[in-house]
Amino acid sequence: MFNSRNVEKLLTTILLEVIIIFLAQAVCTAHGYYSIHREFGKESWSFPKPRGPTYPERLALAGRVMNQDKKISQERATLERAAAEELTQLLRGIERFHSLSSKHSSSSYANSLPFTDNVSEDDMMLDNLMASLSGLAENGTVSSRCINDTGYLLISMFQRQGWALKFLDATGKPGPGLSQFRLNFVGDYELCRSQVSNGSETFKGNYVTWTVALGPVDPTKASPFPSGLMAHWGVCMPDTCTEKENTAFVSEAVQNLGLNGTLHVLQAEIHTPHKEASAATIVAIVILCLLGMLMVVGTAYDVLFLQWPLWKQQGKSQEREKYANNFISTGENESSTTGSPADDDEPLILQKNTQESCPTSTGINSGKLVKVLLAFSVYTNGSKVLNTAQQPGSISCIHGIRFFSMSWVILGHTFISILNVVDNLSTEIPSLLSRWSFDAISNAFVSVDTFFTLSGLLVSYLTVTEMKKRGWRLNWGLFYFHRFWRLTPPYMLAVVLVLGLQQYCGQGPLWESVQPIDKVFCEKYWWTNLLYINNLVHRDKACFGHSWYLANDMQFFVISPLMIIPFYFNAFLGASSCVIFFLIHVITTGVLSAQNKWAASIVTAGNDALPYFWDYYEVPWCRIGPYIVGIVTGYLLAAKRDKIKLTWPTATFGWLVATAVALSTVYGLRGDLSGKHPSSVEVAALYNALARSAWAASVCWVIVACVSGWGGFVNSFLSWSPFVVLGRLTYMTYLIHISVIAIYVGNQQTLFYATSFNLAMSFINIMVCSYGISFILMLALESPMIGLEKIFLPQRRKD
Repeated sequence: MFNSRNVEKLLTTILLEVIIIFLAQAVCTAHGYYSIHREFGKESWSFPKPRGPTYPERLALAGRVMNQDKKISQERATLERAAAEELTQLLRGIERFHSLSSKHSSSSYANSLPFTDNVSEDDMMLDNLMASLSGLAENGTVSSRCINDTGYLLISMFQRQGWALKFLDATGKPGPGLSQFRLNFVGDYELCRSQVSNGSETFKGNYVTWTVALGPVDPTKASPFPSGLMAHWGVCMPDTCTEKENTAFVSEAVQNLGLNGTLHVLQAEIHTPHKEASAATIVAIVILCLLGMLMVVGTAYDVLFLQWPLWKQQGKSQEREKYANNFISTGENESSTTGSPADDDEPLILQKNTQESCPTSTGINSGKLVKVLLAFSVYTNGSKVLNTAQQPGSISCIHGIRFFSMSWVILGHTFISILNVVDNLSTEIPSLLSRWSFDAISNAFVSVDTFFTLSGLLVSYLTVTEMKKRGWRLNWGLFYFHRFWRLTPPYMLAVVLVLGLQQYCGQGPLWESVQPIDKVFCEKYWWTNLLYINNLVHRDKACFGHSWYLANDMQFFVISPLMIIPFYFNAFLGASSCVIFFLIHVITTGVLSAQNKWAASIVTAGNDALPYFWDYYEVPWCRIGPYIVGIVTGYLLAAKRDKIKLTWPTATFGWLVATAVALSTVYGLRGDLSGKHPSSVEVAALYNALARSAWAASVCWVIVACVSGWGGFVNSFLSWSPFVVLGRLTYMTYLIHISVIAIYVGNQQTLFYATSFNLAMSFINIMVCSYGISFILMLALESPMIGLEKIFLPQRRKD
């Protein structure tokens, strides 16, 4: 009869032997994916090092996970059958060692070798493991300290010593769902890091992830499964062993245990809170200190010498006004003057009355040094960012469209990023994909086309308006410089901050050791981002992967005068120019899609997802359609706004058509996404060539209807004043939201259990954090750059 002590003892025994054998056998059936280098009698081992997926790889992985095509499903089934054989072997090993309960009497590593002849099966396993350590010690592959500590830990585990069992307790354990390939066994990171061994020379716990590719899969190539159907084990090992030493020990055990299989060992990864500062870290810290100093000094000067006198003057004016009102109410008459507060629509640092009425004790009036400091004023910049007033004639509905489009982008990126750490991937994802409503996430890629549309519309609208006043011979040099200055400094500063500081924003079992994941690419190819050619040069090694959009947008902006200037001379010339560009885009995209047999979406591209991304999704000749639609709409609003007269039947018809087109673009791929009715090559080519432009036309109709007075509650909602502020933050939000997602996912201490509710809450958390951080960065990066441009570039006087 079992008492509580016996039950605890039995469970401890079973747990110990199951985990040790499961881990040992799994990684020890590996072969073939490492190389050995011998020099001066010593060996060094090289293993493929696993890394997290980059931005395009995440899109490709999401596509392979969500793809329901029969061909992909067959590939999955084949892989499942092969992997199932490996799982069966592992489970047999677990069952075989369930019955083992013998203890070892050895007390130290020295007297544990050799063992006696009469040994049990777990004695033999420990004997083989220790022999592996001895072999590594002889050829010099592993340091003596690592060998001693690992051997001491293993023996102490078999002796059921309390401190060693805590190391074991912190190790990841197989849970339910093995038949569904839940093969990411996350341990307890904090527990492992807090452990210290007994003995004269102590060591601490180090959380190490062992990674193997399961089944007949080359881990260097793509697979229908995320991460190539990798099995990940979080193991608590001595901190005196390096990543290569941990992996070498596992691989050496293969030969001694005599197990063969199709598991491929990748290099172990140590998760540690200790980060090495890089050059980017130093630069980022210097930039933050410099910006912080300028913000503090600028804000102090603004508040003490400019705003404080204004507040005092306004207070006196209010007192005089109150006295005058009281005087008038008693029947007496006396004239009084009241001060007028500063106009919120005017830049506070450029107000003439402020400069004249508020001289400073320093004698500095309105020199450029003062204006430079004021450009960094948190008070002034915050007042501008939070100001919801809109100029007469502005297109107010754009702010709401920006916000919802940015939210849609964050939603899609949140989903594809979480896929890599989902616990119930094989059970929940098919359930989500079976819902037609989930197509808004599966096909969220058109959200980016909304920004292309708005960008083309605003460039055309503002340029045509300016040409109506001054002719077509504008200062085109300033036209380009303004765009470059508006985007580039915040962009490059954001890259530096992410490269230098993101690695310090988290730790844990799911935290990637390289942060951001494309750090190596950024260190080598950052100049492609600076020149906005990262979508054309070194596309497979792109830095800041999601910035492909910025490269496209800048390239479209460069050629936009070729489509806008003809409108100045004749509407027909302008329309002809746009039609020519549009036809080139449609024909090129259609022909390339048909020749390469592209799918209608990256989600349905299967194993061709990466080529689809590089050759179609991020290249300008395949993405310019929405921008052209925006340019045409911008011209109509700038030149024909007062002449756009819609009737009730026309407006109703327009809304119905625009709604139908938009819904068809998003939900028209239901057959492809479900795998039941995949599109033919011809239909997919037609979709790739026209669908994004059709979506852009629907968005432009919403804007035209709102401007012409037929927007109704849609216009009222999209023009809601809070959206004015949120719309201003979309640029910084786009730059940093990928990092926010990576930090959120990487700081999880356990795998993410995907449900609709959990996904929704994660999305809301990430969106709120992204906008909050972008507000701070806008005050520090974007707004000062706008202020500096106004200071150093000649400002044209208003007519």
